[in-house]
Amino acid sequence: MRRVILAAGMAAMLAAPVSVYAAGSSTSSDVSIGDVKRYVDRGDYSKAISKAKEYLEENSRSADAYNYIGYSYRQMGDNGQARTAYDKALSIDPSHVGAHEYYGELEIKVGNMAAAEMHLAKLTQICGSCEEQQMLAGKVARAKAGG
Repeated sequence: MRRVILAAGMAAMLAAPVSVYAAGSSTSSDVSIGDVKRYVDRGDYSKAISKAKEYLEENSRSADAYNYIGYSYRQMGDNGQARTAYDKALSIDPSHVGAHEYYGELEIKVGNMAAAEMHLAKLTQICGSCEEQQMLAGKVARAKAGG
């Protein structure tokens, strides 16, 4: 009887699925949104975009990741890609204060003051006079004053 149980156990072990991944590898990304932010803070925008896209493979609804992508593209001078990323961030989270602030800054940069003021109004509605609202308000005021 003992041999039958042992044989059944061995057969079950052999039939079990075996992982083909090497030790230490993973099926999911090890990138965090903090990693993306660190690249942005260092000014390594290409790497920030790459890491944000990698992060999005596992976190496709991350407004933060799309916001960092938009910011990075804007800093690199690619306003079209920045706009696309900010639109995606705001489609995921219409109240994302960072995306509204940075999108407003992009609109100032391209001379679309009406859109910048719309983002400022949205920030005021979302968070009152939070830091992001104050930053954009200052930039809108300077742009309107010709500076």
